[in-house]
Amino acid sequence: MRSVDLTFDEALEAAVRDRWQALLDLGISSLATHRGASNRPHVTLSAGEDLELTGRPAFAPFAVRLGAPLLFPRRSGAVLALTVIPSRELLELHGRVAGDVTGAFEHTRPGAWTPHVTLSRRVAGEQTAAALAGLRSLGDLPSGLVSGVRFWNGDTRTVTDLLSP
Repeated sequence: MRSVDLTFDEALEAAVRDRWQALLDLGISSLATHRGASNRPHVTLSAGEDLELTGRPAFAPFAVRLGAPLLFPRRSGAVLALTVIPSRELLELHGRVAGDVTGAFEHTRPGAWTPHVTLSRRVAGEQTAAALAGLRSLGDLPSGLVSGVRFWNGDTRTVTDLLSP
């Protein structure tokens, strides 16, 4: 798997990590247990098994707001995420990235993409109410900034900062 991802400023990243930990404290699997250097809260703009980056997207930091929890059903349980409120800047960047990649999954293409930040990849049906209550107890997320763009190469397990020359 390969992907082009957006990362956040320190305050928003910390707020997402707090939600990862809150889920873990409730006994619910979360991304808090993933200790790899690549594991940061992020929004995936494009992904694919054979994704290739053919250019570097023009980028300037912009404001972002995370919203309500979202569940993506799976055969066993669901993926729990936070919605990312679409802004003009986000949608324009997503379109530019779509033009700079080949091999993207269809669900990451413009018109099919759901911007989100994953909290857990495995929430069992009976854990859903507790997970949502736990997130609600933390209150609203602060607004923040999208501050970086990276390329994740799962084949080599490397992250490339796309803002570096």
